[in-house]
Amino acid sequence: MRRKKLSEDQALELIKTGEFSPDIITSKNKVVIILTQDWCPDWKNMREWLDSLDDSIDIDICELIYNKSEHFDNCLELKENKWKNSLIPYLRYYVNGILISESNYVSKEEFLKILNL
Repeated sequence: MRRKKLSEDQALELIKTGEFSPDIITSKNKVVIILTQDWCPDWKNMREWLDSLDDSIDIDICELIYNKSEHFDNCLELKENKWKNSLIPYLRYYVNGILISESNYVSKEEFLKILNL
């Protein structure tokens, strides 16, 4: 398992195109992108169990802490208006570059179940 933060350039690309770039969503067979805000209690809880995931799990987890981004307003608009999701955190699950599911806060067990892990 590899966790990484999305860059400002990647956030800008998201805003321009309305979707994450292929290099992000195909970086591994299974990719989860988390859009969140650093103050969110559900995110803090989720971050703890993400840290406990086995390193042998072949997955990329990409995080965009959008309240810390210079593109905050545009990220929020995209998330809430285009993707119709106003809750935090917001997760998008990709397999082979295809969006297979979306969720908000989930338990570790639910997360693994969505990804068939």
